[in-house]
Amino acid sequence: MSRNIGIRPWVDFAFRKIFGKPGNDICLISLLNSVLCLPKAIQSVEFQNPFSLKDYQEDKLVCVDVKARDVSGRVFVVEIQLVLHASFAKRAVFYACSAYTDQLSRGQGYGELKATFCICLLMRNLWGDAQLHHQYRLAERTTGGLIEDSIEIHTIELSKYDGASESIQFATELQKWCYWIKNAHRHTEEDLRRLLPSLEFLQATSELSEIQAITEEKEMYDSREKAILDYESNLMDARQEGRQEGRQEGRQEGRQEGRQEGELIGMEIGRIQLLQELLDLPLLDREEFTSMPLAELVKLRKRLQVKLRDRNA
Repeated sequence: MSRNIGIRPWVDFAFRKIFGKPGNDICLISLLNSVLCLPKAIQSVEFQNPFSLKDYQEDKLVCVDVKARDVSGRVFVVEIQLVLHASFAKRAVFYACSAYTDQLSRGQGYGELKATFCICLLMRNLWGDAQLHHQYRLAERTTGGLIEDSIEIHTIELSKYDGASESIQFATELQKWCYWIKNAHRHTEEDLRRLLPSLEFLQATSELSEIQAITEEKEMYDSREKAILDYESNLMDARQEGRQEGRQEGRQEGRQEGRQEGELIGMEIGRIQLLQELLDLPLLDREEFTSMPLAELVKLRKRLQVKLRDRNA
């Protein structure tokens, strides 16, 4: 009996191998076209920072974004994020502006600048609505007139997609990619090939199977998965300690302390949901946690962390 692939496409090592590796152009082109729906579809891309196993082997500070151009010079930046910070939207704008201005070499004029598209695939909610895909462009407020060939930022909140495998054949191309990125690790290779038989998904699925089969790549993947959890855990621990010290020193008002405790509860819920995702446990809704005090949430999170460490030991 075949076993599930077990490799999560949203771990950055896997994501960059699938969408940033030369030879996998078909995967990136399909994803870009499904999000952007441009009047002139993307036909080919040239990777600006191609995936290289050597970068991970040498333990460099690897860029986790996928960057590419098409034949007309349009620039595409794709990233996937598990952990979102309060300033993420501003960060996305900064990165988009940097990618736009980085096109110019000394002596070139502004007329040389080409359209830049930044796509952020997010595993947590960013905006307070049910909309899966948001698109931001430079537009005039009253007429809606656009500044052409400038910057577009797209957010895809994968956390909002809950499509089932039974209906995947009727889904849009973007919905198919959302399903595959969120759920591929829960399927066998045979199941994925049956559910999503088009060439781009077959190629992406083959890359996941290759990571599982090659010991060195599996070790790289495991280390990146652990780094994601450690990074988020350390970041949130630091925030929690800072807020607790502030309260002990009497610098916070009572109502502000209440708001801060609410923020801490929200962060703990986010950590628990991430751990549930990594452990392939049923992902509980945030509403199911609201009746639990902060101390109970911390205990639950620590139990899940121990379970994850034991699994990876």
